Amino acid sequence: MNADKEQPPTSNIMDSSNFSQVIFNNVDKAYLSGQSVKCEYTITSLLIPNRKDWVGIFKVGWSTTRDYYTFLWAPPPSDYQEQTQVEQHLVFQAYYLPKEDGEFYQFCYVDSCGLVRGASTPFRFQGTPESSLEADLLVVTTQEQVEVIEKETEELRRENSQQSETIAILKRELDDRLLELRKTRESVEKLGSKVSKLQQEGEEERQAREAVLIQLGEMEARLARTEEQRLESFREKEELQQTLTAVRDREDKLVAKAKQFRAENEELKKRNSKAEDEIVTLRESLTELKQGKTQAESELKKLQDQRQLLQFDLGNAQRENVKLAEELRKARGAAESLPGLRSENQELRRALEEKGENPEIQARCCELEVQVQEAQALVRSERQRADRALQEVTSTRSVHERELAERQKIEEELQHWKHGFESVKERLDKTEILLTESREQQESDATRSQIRQLEIEDLKQANEDLHMEMQRLREWGQTQHSPPTSLPDTSAVPLQHRNPSTPLPAPSTPPHTPPPGRENPFYTPAGEPDSIPQVQDSLKDCPLCREQFPDITDEELAQHIDSHVHVCPFCGDLFENLTQEEFESHVYAHDY
Repeated sequence: MNADKEQPPTSNIMDSSNFSQVIFNNVDKAYLSGQSVKCEYTITSLLIPNRKDWVGIFKVGWSTTRDYYTFLWAPPPSDYQEQTQVEQHLVFQAYYLPKEDGEFYQFCYVDSCGLVRGASTPFRFQGTPESSLEADLLVVTTQEQVEVIEKETEELRRENSQQSETIAILKRELDDRLLELRKTRESVEKLGSKVSKLQQEGEEERQAREAVLIQLGEMEARLARTEEQRLESFREKEELQQTLTAVRDREDKLVAKAKQFRAENEELKKRNSKAEDEIVTLRESLTELKQGKTQAESELKKLQDQRQLLQFDLGNAQRENVKLAEELRKARGAAESLPGLRSENQELRRALEEKGENPEIQARCCELEVQVQEAQALVRSERQRADRALQEVTSTRSVHERELAERQKIEEELQHWKHGFESVKERLDKTEILLTESREQQESDATRSQIRQLEIEDLKQANEDLHMEMQRLREWGQTQHSPPTSLPDTSAVPLQHRNPSTPLPAPSTPPHTPPPGRENPFYTPAGEPDSIPQVQDSLKDCPLCREQFPDITDEELAQHIDSHVHVCPFCGDLFENLTQEEFESHVYAHDY
């Protein structure tokens, strides 16, 4: 159909079409098939041409603009001026035109919205003039050819009758269209006078719009400066809010730690009192152990003295025993010589008896008898003394053994007391060390508690200063955000050209669109004829989650922002989108 790959804009809506905005000129009733067709048309002042407008060839009876047979883009005029008529022409190549089929076609001008803005009178495509001349010549044929020709003629007659009926229908449609065209021309003449008036009004509106645009430019510059000041104050407010949040968090942590330190201090005091009680008890037991040790040492000293005395007595007894043994040995020697003396005495007695009495011998015998008796008495006494000495030695040994056993027992008890004393002393040393550490811990806790208290007081003072600064910024922000008191009424001034051939549209948005994220305070919505609305201060948005809150106070907005941001009171790092448990884990990690 057409060599252009891009499809033209079409539409199924035909109610908004207006066939009088483009007029086709010099349209023939028939065009020769196989030849190019020139289409001439005039664009009236009612239509503003667009580079997406196009001219198509439609078969008569079409219902939508999609029923075109072929089309060409309608180029916009190079020297086009508004409110003027422009004549244009297009040339349809023969390759894309329909062949001779007996159907009627017409030109249609379609705009960029797919609406028909003009239509021509019907025409059709027919064969070359040579073929019509050949039909007038006399041709001699056979009977069979005549019958075939008659049949073809009959069919052509039937088709001719059908085409006649179609032509009659098309004539009626053409009459209707011509009647509509006359009515349209009358309405165009009426609209012409309106257009002139509207042109004058448009010129006045253009001048007023330019003045309003100048005022809008100045107001937008002022609004931009105000917006920059507001953003700067908002950034300062955010920084102060973050600092306040950090101070609050640090204050809460310090209060919690102070409570924890107080609890630990109370616990240490209780443990200290218990340790002091244990130390008193251990000291009492240590005193008792020292007294027992002193008594044991005195008893041991007494036993050692007794042992020395017994050893000295034992030495004396042993020496006397040696002497007694020597004497006993001598006595035993004498006792052993006593039988010899007795036998000698008996022999002497027998000799005396035999020799008679001799006084010297008798005296000698008496002396010997006395000596024997004395020796016997001495032996007896020595035996008795030896027996007594033996008994004394035996008793001394038994006493010595008992003393040794008692001494060993006392030494064992003394060793046991020494071990107990050493263990008690070791426990006492440990308790004193723990007591010293607990006292040092209490002193350090007291010092840290005082430091924390001073920090809490400083943070409270800083918190009050920040509250005062935020209150000052809020007051300053309220004064900066106050809406302008007097602005020119722009609701009645349209900020763009309208189509003079159509009804007055609703007010549209101004050409100067504010940047994203900023509402134009001078924009009047459609259907609201009121004056320029004031800036809404009741709508506040969160700078982190971008959620808007209507009718919310600054304190509530600050609390909402605090729920997003966590500031570490130790390292000062800022954490967003962090849970409370993770933030507390980070804070507690600074204590280790």
